[in-house]
Amino acid sequence: MEQVTVKKQRIIQVEGTGKEKNLAFANALNQIHNRVLKEKNDVIVRIEPLDINIIKAEQETFTERFLFFFLPRRRADYRVLLDVTVEITLIEMDTVQFTEKKVADPNGLPLPFRKGKRMHKEAN
Repeated sequence: MEQVTVKKQRIIQVEGTGKEKNLAFANALNQIHNRVLKEKNDVIVRIEPLDINIIKAEQETFTERFLFFFLPRRRADYRVLLDVTVEITLIEMDTVQFTEKKVADPNGLPLPFRKGKRMHKEAN
């Protein structure tokens, strides 16, 4: 058989938010798979991040209060924007040659008329 897998490199920009720093990065990295699937109609075998560049990392802090006066506490939201260089291993559907084979309808029902009579005669 011939080699059907192809490796390509691509830079994908993703953004993630979260209540903690690691959750913001995890949210951004989880978006890579969906972005690659939207761009390609081929079969994706593997997506491997090679390099991650941080474009923007922000922390938004605010003071949250209960009933506008009581129990103040500081809260933070984190947001990151990343450029991720990924290596995509895929099978290009345009290069795969399919052979056509004619078969009977696999969803069709076989008619049992002849089979039942033959079995009855063989039993006697």
